[in-house]
Amino acid sequence: VGGPKWDNNPKELRPETGLLGIRKALGLFSNIRPATVFDCLKEASTLKPEVLEGTDLIVVRELTGGIYFGEKFRREGAGGEEAVDTCVYNVTEIERIVRQAFAIARTRRKKLASVDKENVLETSRLWREVVNRIAPDYPDVELEHVLVDNCAMQLLRRPSSFDVIVTENMFG
Repeated sequence: VGGPKWDNNPKELRPETGLLGIRKALGLFSNIRPATVFDCLKEASTLKPEVLEGTDLIVVRELTGGIYFGEKFRREGAGGEEAVDTCVYNVTEIERIVRQAFAIARTRRKKLASVDKENVLETSRLWREVVNRIAPDYPDVELEHVLVDNCAMQLLRRPSSFDVIVTENMFG
């Protein structure tokens, strides 16, 4: 959604503003993104074919919370104009996406990677607490917590080690 044709439009006339409104209004909280590497396309990647071998994962991305839907404003600061985007998540939002990801993992290789930035962000600390509280309901699924920056690196180094990844809006 979006592109150069709309880049200079005011916020209310940009296509992504409409899309976010539709997601919120319809309660479309989940984006499921599969990533499978087909043998016939391995050579087309900039990654080595042996790194891609066996890659078959799904990213489950939360869509109606987080920084995309938090308060936004500008203000004057000591260094000039500042922009603020607030990231907000509540337990209900986190729980519903995490339960969906666990359920998907149950139908696959039974591995779930929860991606956050718990070492820095309070929303990620809440995210991890909720994931840890829910995990015992899915004892057959192996849970791993991965910091988002490490996840990005591991997706390039060992993508086939992932099965299902669940994460918040911006990280997804």
